[in-house]
Amino acid sequence: MTYTELLMAIQHRTGYPLTPTAEDAFLAEITGMIYGWCALANPLAQVERAAVVNALGPLRRRFMAGEGAAQDFLRLNRIIEAIDAAFDDATRLRP
Repeated sequence: MTYTELLMAIQHRTGYPLTPTAEDAFLAEITGMIYGWCALANPLAQVERAAVVNALGPLRRRFMAGEGAAQDFLRLNRIIEAIDAAFDDATRLRP
């Protein structure tokens, strides 16, 4: 799955606007973390499940340390669930 396909799948499952011009700083941080951690050269590059989930680890640790808004923590969890579901669906669709 490509980075762009992943973002579209997350948007579909969560309703969160994850376009590159997202006005929500928290959502922009998430998309930036994934793009940066996966060291992507362009939005059409392939992403791996483990790398995507690991990319959000620092953000999860920040929330576990008591930093950040509860609403954002809930959104992060919903996004992680959407990521898992998107990769599960992609795996089922492979020949």
